[in-house]
Amino acid sequence: MNTVILVGGGHAHIQCLKQLQKESLPSARFILVSSNNYQYYSGMFSGFTEGIYEEKDIMIDLTELSRKAGVQFLEATVTKMDPENKTIFCDNGEVLTYNIISFDIGSRTNLVSLPSSEVRTVKPNYTFPDTIKELRDSPSPLIIGGGAAGVEISLSILARKKRIGQSGQVTLISSSRLLPHAPKGVSTSLEKLCKSKGLHFYLNEKIETIEEQLIQTSNRILKHSGVLLLTGPASFSLFQEGGLSCTEDGYLLVRSTLQSESHPEIFGAGDCVTLSSYTELAKNGVYAVRQGPVLWENIKRTLLNRKLTTFEPQKRFLSILSTGGKEAMLLYDKFYYQGKLPWKLKNKIDSDFMKKYT
Repeated sequence: MNTVILVGGGHAHIQCLKQLQKESLPSARFILVSSNNYQYYSGMFSGFTEGIYEEKDIMIDLTELSRKAGVQFLEATVTKMDPENKTIFCDNGEVLTYNIISFDIGSRTNLVSLPSSEVRTVKPNYTFPDTIKELRDSPSPLIIGGGAAGVEISLSILARKKRIGQSGQVTLISSSRLLPHAPKGVSTSLEKLCKSKGLHFYLNEKIETIEEQLIQTSNRILKHSGVLLLTGPASFSLFQEGGLSCTEDGYLLVRSTLQSESHPEIFGAGDCVTLSSYTELAKNGVYAVRQGPVLWENIKRTLLNRKLTTFEPQKRFLSILSTGGKEAMLLYDKFYYQGKLPWKLKNKIDSDFMKKYT
């Protein structure tokens, strides 16, 4: 009997659990190890922040999903691994051995040299509901990070304040233009939109210090009632400390088969890995979702001693950025469209995704 351990309840692993409800692999037993019983769907974080969705609408019960799949669930965090002896060590004292192991643990927030005690983050993602409920009701929340997550959360907090008649202002600080990886025209349009909605934002400013009620940038001092850091991903130390092949910044390096470059019995998907053939690929949930079927197929084929398939990331993909008030901006390559219709499409896509796992 082979033991397959899935570490983390990310997009790719929940697809594996869903497939295990449909397919039987009697030659293997599966264990899911996750730091929390629930996985929260980040695609609906902005809607929850605005008050459109309740907490139950954005959460996936990993315990129940595992039960339906015939998978053992273990609530624990993997703190150390010994790949030569195919062993992992957990924070609750559990020591597990495996024949195959897969990691889908996401990433942590890049703290950009800022003291973590002074800021909030949304990772691990099961802390998001409590974090955002406290922040959105404070009088002057401040968000750091001009990427998609920073813009969505800022506009969602602002929209909620307007809807319920709550006083206060919302401030966003970015070290670049908004959506720095998008075409310049998209950034310009989004900046005009943010201004029209009443969001206070400052671009191309570096954070120097954060204190309990004040934040100092390269150009100004601002008051705040809470700081949320949305400055992009950073890796965990687990893989480097375990002696696995990694990128310089600590992400697990995997082949197109999603196997570790150094240990083929180790698989990985989502934000915690970097594809050796596409090292510049963004950490984006779209890729994690599309890696799910390949990951499942290759775990299955490894157990059956069959040739593995490969993952090829798409060059372009549709993204929809929530802009508050049940509006959104649809982006595809250089095309973009802002309004009510993109939000309706986003709501349908997200709701359909959650229906698969609840």
